[in-house]
Order: sequence, then C-alpha cells, then structure tokens
Amino acid sequence: MAQVVSVSFDVVAEEQVPWVAHPRFADIQMKPMLTSAANPLASVSRVRVPPGGVIGWHQHASQTETVYVLAGDSTLTLGATPVPFSAGQIVAIPPTVRHTLINDGAEPVELLCFFTPPIA
Repeated sequence: MAQVVSVSFDVVAEEQVPWVAHPRFADIQMKPMLTSAANPLASVSRVRVPPGGVIGWHQHASQTETVYVLAGDSTLTLGATPVPFSAGQIVAIPPTVRHTLINDGAEPVELLCFFTPPIA
C-alpha cells in the first residue's frame, strides 16, 4: 500500500511580490520570487533593467546563473565576449565567469534569473 505523504508548499503570485532596488546595481529593480527558504536547491528573481541601465561586472563563486529574457534587447558580455541578448533567449552562466549586461534598447529589459544553488 502506498504511503501518503503530506507536502507543504506556497504558490507565489508575481503581483504579490513587490519590486525592490537591487542591492548592488543602481537603477536595477528585482522581485525575489523564490528564495532558499522555499527551495533549498534554487532561487528565482525577476529583474528589470531600464533603457541605458547596466548590471555591472560581477561573478558568482558557487552559483550557476540561468537567465531567460522575457522582454527587451540587451548586450550580455561573458568574460571578453559580448553577445546580443534579447527576448526569447536563455543562457546558463557557470560559476566564476565574470559577466555584465547593458540594456542598449529603447524599452526595459525583463529577465527571469535562476540561481543554483540558491543565492543566500
């Protein structure tokens, strides 16, 4: 006979999560949609970059950052390689790879960012 397991979870509605200032990058807004408290294996944030906005050079010591572009046009530079990065594209950035993103379009860039393991 199968054992019944009780599972607790929360479904997060985006409209219930407020936009907050990114802790490191000026003019960048984010919504921490899923944190390590809800999922010990990943964290997920929605990120908004205004026209002309920049997510400055940085790297993650132990996280792979997977980024999906929901809207807009930008340039993503991984190491020394700049690439166009637009709506409908996705990339996995391995740990320790330095990267930056510039919104060089006329509209805000909207990103969905997954971190594995989660950002603390």
